[in-house]
Amino acid sequence: MNTFSSEQMAHATAVLNSVREEWLARDGVTAVDLGFKWSQGLMTGKLSLRVHVAQKRPVAELSEAELFPEEVDGIPVDVIEAEYGLQLLPGGAQLEAAPAARTHRYDPVPLGVSVGNPRITAGTLGAKVYDATTLQPMVLSNWHILVGSPTAVPGEPIWQPGPLDGGSSADTFASLSRFVLGPHDAAVAGLNNTRQVLTETVEGDALEDVTGPQLGMLVWKSGRTTERTTGFIDGVQMATSVNYGAAGVRLMQQVFRVVPRPGAGNVEVSMGGDSGAIWVDEASGKGVGLHFAGEIGNAPEHALAHELQPVLTLLHVLLPAQLPAPPEPDIVPIAPPDLPSGDAEPPLPPPGFWQRLWQRLKNAWQSLFG
Repeated sequence: MNTFSSEQMAHATAVLNSVREEWLARDGVTAVDLGFKWSQGLMTGKLSLRVHVAQKRPVAELSEAELFPEEVDGIPVDVIEAEYGLQLLPGGAQLEAAPAARTHRYDPVPLGVSVGNPRITAGTLGAKVYDATTLQPMVLSNWHILVGSPTAVPGEPIWQPGPLDGGSSADTFASLSRFVLGPHDAAVAGLNNTRQVLTETVEGDALEDVTGPQLGMLVWKSGRTTERTTGFIDGVQMATSVNYGAAGVRLMQQVFRVVPRPGAGNVEVSMGGDSGAIWVDEASGKGVGLHFAGEIGNAPEHALAHELQPVLTLLHVLLPAQLPAPPEPDIVPIAPPDLPSGDAEPPLPPPGFWQRLWQRLKNAWQSLFG
């Protein structure tokens, strides 16, 4: 897939920033981002400013004020029909059934399995992280998985597995710590030391470091419902409004879009219950994004994720590879003994030394040979 230079991306980003607010305010617009231009269902490989709308209408039906330009400052404009939202609102309908391997009560607990606040159904445990100040271990997922209500407070219990998958108060393994809803959907919970959490997924893939998303990047995730799925990033720097029910509509930013890989067919890259999973760069094995939403309606599902590093920074947590190196042990130097210099005269033996030595040798000879 095509890649773009840093200069191209910087120019396109500046153009996007100049129109983002105006375009998002238009009726029917669901998102704005930078990404590959699509034509008749096929990706062209051209970099474009993309406007996502709830419903595309024939150009003949649009007024001049409703039309988007064909290009802005040399960057083509693409209009995409798509709506985005949570795959399950807190307190909403039941999730799709998950494979048994994702709903077990684990000890130790791998990544990619069922987890949740008692008030929600179930989501995905995304990553093991550490408090950036105390270095205490924590787990990372979404606000709508670990929190789920605007009235939530720190200290609430977190279950593994989540309530829908058989979890109960006996399965509490963490307590809610910090969270944010807008411009990100994210939360962390501190472990209660009853069970260890691993830095590997159910499949055994380590998740210990972070990198930035890039257009065309091949990615995978390990989720509670769809297990291991793959896709590629076709859009970055998205801003989109998402309905959180009782918590209201929130503008989400620093979002990228994941779609099925070319030739994969009409597949779902995410479903309800996958929220909280981490999208991982296939080439480096480093995390790139926190999955939180998807396209509403038509398959194939197009997934949305927040850029991972801004989430970590905002929640003041670190991935294992970001932990500070342990301090070097204090080494107290030992002074060497005082030795005579090369020009100094060797010390003389004490008086009578040679006589005493001769007498000892003589006595030893007589004792041996008579």
